[in-house]
Amino acid sequence: MKTIALVAAIAALSSPPAAVLSASGTPIRHLVYDFSYGVQQSARAHDADVEGAGGSGFNGQYSSGSSNYGGSLGDKGTMTVDVMSEQPDKGLVVSISEQGENTRKALPATCVVYGNTSVICDPNATVNPEEYTLLRFLASNFVDPGQIDAKQHWSVTQNGGGTEVRADYTIQSNDNGVMTIGETRSIVNDSRKSTTTNVQTKILYDFSRLLPTSVDEYVTQRVDAGMSGTSTTIYQTTLKLASDSMAKPQ
Repeated sequence: MKTIALVAAIAALSSPPAAVLSASGTPIRHLVYDFSYGVQQSARAHDADVEGAGGSGFNGQYSSGSSNYGGSLGDKGTMTVDVMSEQPDKGLVVSISEQGENTRKALPATCVVYGNTSVICDPNATVNPEEYTLLRFLASNFVDPGQIDAKQHWSVTQNGGGTEVRADYTIQSNDNGVMTIGETRSIVNDSRKSTTTNVQTKILYDFSRLLPTSVDEYVTQRVDAGMSGTSTTIYQTTLKLASDSMAKPQ
């Protein structure tokens, strides 16, 4: 059943946006999140040369060295999410866009998000990494009581395309449905350039509203290119709910 729904979702994403709108053709929920995003990167590039080829080798031996590089960028702004419909398998069809003050901008993109944090987006649209951070937690069954064990924990494992993803979630506190959830997520890509990504996330989740009200994600990504060098990139994303069209009046 889920495979059929997944195929239908991909087909919908290949069609004009109207194909996945709610019955009235208008969003059933409108969300706005304030965001901040920052990246810091450090890289070490190795070089090697040999005598006779312009290098300083000795008796045909390689002479190696390394160079260090670094850089950073940051931005802040808002993300807008229009919830269009929910599929029978609980996949949530949304349109997301990003309006940063500087470089982080993206036009509306149609995506389907699932409770296991899987996200499928229109392949012809640009969806930035910080948008995926929010999308992962938007499905109505992200917190599924049937999947939570006695220690208030559940896990998700996904494999495909040479990438393995494992995520562990723990409800650290629960105040009448307002939950603090910790996420530990690892992504390993066994390509020619080995990439390992470790994610630590703190999520404030309102179970009565079925959505995150704040997200603080810290990502460390390491790339080992063997003799070519290594790089480490730190990503930090914060999100805070600014408005919800379905919020009850205060």
